[in-house]
Amino acid sequence: MQPTATSSRTRWRSAIRVAAPLLLIFLLGGCMLPPEPKTEAGKDVFNLYLLVLALAVIVFVGVEGFLVYAIVRYRRKPGDDTLPKQYHGNNKIEIVWTAIPTIIVFVLFTFSMITLAEVDAKSDHPGAVIEVDGFQWQWTFRYSNGAVVNGSAAKLPVLAVPVGEPVRLILKSLDVNHAFFVPDFLIKRDLIDFGEGIPPNELEFTVTEAGTYSGQCAEFCGAGHADMRFSVQAMARADYDAYIAGLLAAVPSASPADCGTTIKLAAVQSLKFDPQSLSAPAGESFCIEFTNNDTVVHDVGIGAIEFDGTDVQPGETFTYVIPAMDAGDYEFHCNIHPTMTGTLTVGS
Repeated sequence: MQPTATSSRTRWRSAIRVAAPLLLIFLLGGCMLPPEPKTEAGKDVFNLYLLVLALAVIVFVGVEGFLVYAIVRYRRKPGDDTLPKQYHGNNKIEIVWTAIPTIIVFVLFTFSMITLAEVDAKSDHPGAVIEVDGFQWQWTFRYSNGAVVNGSAAKLPVLAVPVGEPVRLILKSLDVNHAFFVPDFLIKRDLIDFGEGIPPNELEFTVTEAGTYSGQCAEFCGAGHADMRFSVQAMARADYDAYIAGLLAAVPSASPADCGTTIKLAAVQSLKFDPQSLSAPAGESFCIEFTNNDTVVHDVGIGAIEFDGTDVQPGETFTYVIPAMDAGDYEFHCNIHPTMTGTLTVGS
């Protein structure tokens, strides 16, 4: 009997129904691949991901293949009302389907421990040691030579690192839990305030390619979580040294003795400045004598001139030297708590 056009179309439809979901799964799997890692530790994480994905595909194809085979091979045919022969069990099959997942788990465990050891490995002489402070809702980067970079909502902080050398980050949270995450690095580490006597988390990595990489907080930390972004600039050692030296050179060199005007300012509880309005002369440097009467760390920043003041501990006082500013109204703020703001009026 020759096959009819109708039966051919039926077989094609059956094949499409089976192939379409499989094709969709493979396409989605390709979209979910992580980016090409730009760190040595990230390459180990990427390889582990590929291993897990390969084993998952094998298991999926095997299980779904047997299901599809059983459905097609043993489907009930029209007019067949005979009950198939019943089997109580098969010891060989039960041993196989118990042994296979056991082997898979041991393989994943072994390679996961190897990868974890690579990610947690620390060098004896890192090329850079940088303290990273996370807080609601920004970042501060402190370099070992004294250079400091403070982030703000108007200007994201930049973390400079040398290429091809181990970089060690000391991760500290000033309030709630945060997480340091750069997608292109394929590594993440939490910032947690463990309290007195417990060292903070550390993260060490080696960037393999120069470039600029976007980073973010990967731990939901409150209403301003989406603003906790930063960038990493990886550069050659000579460029890195020049960049850090430039950060130090940008710090105003004046001393409080150079100020003809000193303004008193305090931080009080409920994340507020007292007073919230300041006045200063135009065209000359002036000082802000800042006293922290709150129970948490604060500082003073002026975004218009990219001034980021030193952190002041509770109960302490620090005098900031503000370089000469043009006449106008400006906003001053706490870099650690960006919602804590005030108005600075610079007169003519």
